[in-house]
Amino acid sequence: MTHDRTLVVGAAGLLALSMALGSMAVESSGIWVDIANPRDRQALIGEIEIEARVVADAPVRDVAFFVDGRPVGMVSSAPYRLRIDLGEKNQSHEIEVVATDVDGHEARRRISTLPLELGTEYEVGLRQLYVTVLQDDEHVTGLGREAFTVMDDGDQQKLVTFAAGGVPFTAALLIDTSESMVGPKLAAARDGALAFVDGMRDLDQATVITFADTIRGVTPFTNDREILAAGLVGNRGEGGTAVHDAVYVALKRLELQQGRRVLVLLSDGIDSHSGLSGGDLLDHVRTSRAMVYWIRLVEGNDDADGSVRMASSWRSPKEYRSNLAALEEIVELTGGRVVTLRSAEEIQSVFVEILNELRRQYALGYYPSERRGDGRWHRVRVRVARPGVLVRAHEGYLDLDPP
Repeated sequence: MTHDRTLVVGAAGLLALSMALGSMAVESSGIWVDIANPRDRQALIGEIEIEARVVADAPVRDVAFFVDGRPVGMVSSAPYRLRIDLGEKNQSHEIEVVATDVDGHEARRRISTLPLELGTEYEVGLRQLYVTVLQDDEHVTGLGREAFTVMDDGDQQKLVTFAAGGVPFTAALLIDTSESMVGPKLAAARDGALAFVDGMRDLDQATVITFADTIRGVTPFTNDREILAAGLVGNRGEGGTAVHDAVYVALKRLELQQGRRVLVLLSDGIDSHSGLSGGDLLDHVRTSRAMVYWIRLVEGNDDADGSVRMASSWRSPKEYRSNLAALEEIVELTGGRVVTLRSAEEIQSVFVEILNELRRQYALGYYPSERRGDGRWHRVRVRVARPGVLVRAHEGYLDLDPP
């Protein structure tokens, strides 16, 4: 008998199958689980796929995945596979899967990964894309793998992983608390960020980073609303604005996180104190895997066409417009978008809108058909077999993996 493609056998069969799975498979009240991929003590870094095998007397309710004790995803039907990103820090990790049947019985399996050793060759290079599909400004959902074509430097790629919505994320909420955000705008920014946090699911995490001319506050990455809310308290709206430096710090923090990474910036975009230029920041973003959204509030600061009203800005109008264009290019490059607002009253609804967009994105994974390791920028395009749609995704990557 089968249920949701889960193998259901008697006790004798379970014993034989658990022996076949190996001595490390873990049993609990008629349910066994093992990790088929990756191998225990395998050297890994970056994006990987975890595959669990489950054998049970009763139908399986779900399989939860954990990395270093943190939940990173859940799958409710076979095959029990999940793509995650171990991050770019070369270190060991613990991977655990927990299988639960409909009667509440659990089985667990834990393995360890090792850091890469210098001078050793490894198979790396899985490219992960998160894709927004719109038609007439509405999100297109329900598409299957066959609807998508990925082109890498003009060559069609074979998709090895696919998910339609609901992939957990780790977000950095980067909030401008400088003088230009004083008063109702800052209060609206807090409310908007909290609305985003309130809409997060159990497997999502976030950090709140506040900045002016320097970084003013940073919370840990967490799903705890109280901790994140505390990071939004006590900011008075003072000092200059170092947008580029703050975005750089947020991206560096996200690099050390696992899985899907998102940066949501709320700022008027008038940079007066950064050491990094827009061009410098753009160079760094090319190595980042995060998707960037920018909520640009122009109320009382400047016109949407870039003409400057802020007399306190230390940049010339020409330099200001150049930096704005660089920020817009950064957002477009990563597959995010710029939302320009003329009223602070719109901030909360836009935070919720971005959260809803993240829920509806498709996740596509592929190994480039040609492994170059040439350190060059490689252009990526995603096509959808549906007329009249707008597609947004990360536009490319620097190929820094060994060939």
